[in-house]
Amino acid sequence: MKGIFAIAALAGAVAAAPYQLINKRALKDNEWAPNKRDGCPGYLTEGEFEFPHYITQVSEKNPDKAYGPQYNGIFTPNDISTIFSFDVPASRADANCTLEFLFPKQSQLKTSSYTYSGDGSFFFKGYNPGSCPNASTTYNNQPESGLFPAFPPIHMEPGFAYTIDVGPCFVGAGTCVAGMTSTNDTHFEFFQDYDQCPIGIYTTYQYGLPCAPPYC
Repeated sequence: MKGIFAIAALAGAVAAAPYQLINKRALKDNEWAPNKRDGCPGYLTEGEFEFPHYITQVSEKNPDKAYGPQYNGIFTPNDISTIFSFDVPASRADANCTLEFLFPKQSQLKTSSYTYSGDGSFFFKGYNPGSCPNASTTYNNQPESGLFPAFPPIHMEPGFAYTIDVGPCFVGAGTCVAGMTSTNDTHFEFFQDYDQCPIGIYTTYQYGLPCAPPYC
């Protein structure tokens, strides 16, 4: 396991060595098309992934404003951040969770869209498993921070899939795992969607992958 940061907490993963993006892969058009077996794009296997079950925003400039449940990720420099929360089933305790941000080109999307401008620097802050956002969440009363410090900025741009973290699901299985994403230089808004060609953040499940200390 190579890293944990805010979004990594979403997957319920814990890492021994933070501060490293695991993988950045180009989303090629032929790989992005729905597959014949289940209609899902190649990066999401039917029944083996989770989309965020709760999304909300917080504002550093309006720290007591509660945005309530949202469908979009929204980010503005040094102000609006988005909290994503996943529910990891207890039945997945024996799996490994991979956290990915899928950021296709606009031309590759079918049922979603986004606006994006700026240098593409994003920061991730994780919350403790079970510390969940709700309709009353604000910047001033956001969920309890996790054990690890915020991850240094990661550059994200359209046309790529970003593997953020891989780790044992049992850390957050049976409860929610959540984290906040922010930026200091980018305006970015997208509709989190997985209908045909997905965009946004997802947790996927794998079995039989090697584990890392301190878990084995």
